[in-house]
Amino acid sequence: MKNITYHKSVITQDRRAELMGQHGCVLWFTGLSGSGKSTVACETEKMLYAAGIKTFILDGDNLRFGLNSDLGFSEEDRNENIRRIAETASLMARAGLTVLVSAISPKENQRENARKIISPYAAFVEIYVDAPLDVCAKRDPKGLYKKAAAGEIKEFTGVSSPYEAPEYPDILLKTDEMTVEECAKKVFAYHDFLQNADHVTEVMVNTAVEAGKRILEIYNTGFSVEYKSDSSPLTDADKAADRYINETLAKEFPDFARLSEETADNKKRLENDCCFIIDPLDGTKEFVSRNGEFTVNIGLAHCGRAIGGAVYIPVTGEIYYAFNGRGAFAGKADGSVKIFDPETRISVSDKTEKLTFLCSRSFLDEKTKAIAEKYKDRIEKTVQCGSSIKGCFIAEGKADCYYRFANSYEWDTCAMQAVAECAGGVFLQCDLSPMRYNRKDTLNAKGFLIVNRKENIWTI
Repeated sequence: MKNITYHKSVITQDRRAELMGQHGCVLWFTGLSGSGKSTVACETEKMLYAAGIKTFILDGDNLRFGLNSDLGFSEEDRNENIRRIAETASLMARAGLTVLVSAISPKENQRENARKIISPYAAFVEIYVDAPLDVCAKRDPKGLYKKAAAGEIKEFTGVSSPYEAPEYPDILLKTDEMTVEECAKKVFAYHDFLQNADHVTEVMVNTAVEAGKRILEIYNTGFSVEYKSDSSPLTDADKAADRYINETLAKEFPDFARLSEETADNKKRLENDCCFIIDPLDGTKEFVSRNGEFTVNIGLAHCGRAIGGAVYIPVTGEIYYAFNGRGAFAGKADGSVKIFDPETRISVSDKTEKLTFLCSRSFLDEKTKAIAEKYKDRIEKTVQCGSSIKGCFIAEGKADCYYRFANSYEWDTCAMQAVAECAGGVFLQCDLSPMRYNRKDTLNAKGFLIVNRKENIWTI
């Protein structure tokens, strides 16, 4: 690696997308042999092609005739098989194609590694093609289950080797209950949604900015403070912003669910794949103390995953926003914001030493102090600030790590997570499990961490 240099193309990915008339995307079909991965992928490609979308299928079996012909079926070779497929899909998506990958990819870490390889450049859509083992065995299009049962195939996924089903896939297709056409239509619809991310992102950004204007009108005058049952403050600014955001999103996206801190929770949201996660005024304590460190947060979750978000800082006029596969961006909301302007793209720093360590102005606990003390040799500067500004600073490369051990809620983190992850950052719960959204229990009880690089994931 010492004697090689990475050369960047003078043609940017945005220019390629403009020429192609579409944004690169990877539709990753995972499931047992016989579940219907290749069948659904082919039907989906037919629909996409008919709609003018430029596509290519990477089938796991087909690739073993060429690219991966030197690999066997040991765990090491299977991991390498998925890595090569992911790297190939990433390159093709960067060129602007919609790539349909059909590969068993039985392990969660294999699929997460594929996501890490692809997601910095294109939307990665994990599609779980789910069919019961007995149904797959009855279909047995290749006769593999019979051979596995007879002991002729060792380490066969689903029989003698485990399959780790995705807990939160982006799309779930139950092929024993749905027709091939129904499955393909569901994938096609989500792909269409991703291709039209400009509209939903623009609405989130403009709504956050307009809500921020209403907050400032109250911030710059006198206001009273009341306290909720959990002793947290509530002001007219919280209520005004909440009312405006909910009314706007309900009008623009009537089919999407909404979860907001200041609105009674409607559990019907749990039945909806898409849910806006809203904190109309994140950092009410900072608002009351008038230090300016409060934000408007509008996040969007799909099947439990934070896929988009807008975070607006009313006092400074700074807007941060992101969407899965399109990147993270920041700028001043001093006029019409040009959505996905490549000149405003942001990314995390690559630092592993001399780090800027963020801590909360309102929730500085003993665990945070302990971790800062343990890793003090790697910390150059410690900065206190409020609300979701912390995650945005990491996304922009102004800071590098933040650990929150105290409780928070979904609306505190969703938009910030989308921004941090789309900028290349790592966002996990403190037990290192993924943070999910649109849950029955909205409390983030495990805490969370945001770091610029995985090397900066620390333990006490």
